[in-house]
This record gives sequence, structure tokens and C-alpha cells, in this order.
Amino acid sequence: MHVIVWEYSNGKVPKGFHIHHIDKNKSNNEIKNLSLISSRDHALLHMTPERSEMSRKWAEKIRPMTKKWHASKEGREWHKKNGISAWKNKIPFSRNCDQCGKKFETKTHHQQFCSNSCKSRWRRNCGVDDIEIECEICKNKFKANKYAKRRLCSTKCSGIFRSSKKRKES
Repeated sequence: MHVIVWEYSNGKVPKGFHIHHIDKNKSNNEIKNLSLISSRDHALLHMTPERSEMSRKWAEKIRPMTKKWHASKEGREWHKKNGISAWKNKIPFSRNCDQCGKKFETKTHHQQFCSNSCKSRWRRNCGVDDIEIECEICKNKFKANKYAKRRLCSTKCSGIFRSSKKRKES
């Protein structure tokens, strides 16, 4: 009844909002006793320490059952079906690539790059994958990308390596 009274005076209740009885008397549906508040704030208003404790105990009791259901074939199928439909219903939005600045469409907020090549270039440029390697010729330590096949620290060591390789071949 309180929702009907509110909507008659103020229009439709927006999604994510509730109508709250200000004096906590659910029978008092006068418009001056009703207020529009977010569902989160409404839940916080009514969550007493006793209700909080009851919720905690109930969650403790049902947690093993929910784990069992989620691990069951039925639970996995449900998650698969709902995950696919949720992904299809996601609305893509535009974002700028953190590497090249090009605008691209994505459905996730954590996607930073327009392509794998931009992602790789960014990783190389900022040194995320750099490790310390010991040069095979001079034994000096140098930094290189862990995915690169570098074994030598400089062109000088590279020249020494090539000349020693030529001597072995002769």
C-alpha cells in the first residue's frame, strides 16, 4: 500500500530505491511518513545487531549446502547459462587504448588495450617482464625481457661471441 501511496503522489519508484516508513510504523501510509531512499540505505536502517547476528548464523548454516549445489552438475550448468546470457546482455562502451590512444569498444572495465600487440608493446616499454641475466661472455649482469632470447649484454660481447664461433668452425 505504501508504494501505491508514494507513486500516486510522486510517480514511479526508480530502480534501486525503496519507500521507507519514517516513523517505522508500517500501518502509517500517509505521504508525509514516507520517504524515498536507496535500497542499500534502507537495508542499513533496518539491520539491527540482532538481525545481523541472525543473518550470520543463517549464512553459516546454509554455506555448506550452497557450496555443494554450486559444485554440482546442476549448479555448474546454471552458472554457465547465466554467465553466457549476462555476457550477451552487456552493453559495449568506448575506451582509449593505454598504449596507442586509439578508441576501441569493450564490454569490460579492466581492458586497457585495443590489441595484444599494444599490450605487449606496453609491457616491453614499462619493463614489467624484465629480469636480470648474466652475460655469457663478460659475466656482467644486465636487464632483459624474460621472453627475449638475449644471452649477451652488448654489441661488443656479441662481436666476441661471433668471432669465437667462427674460429671454432674453421
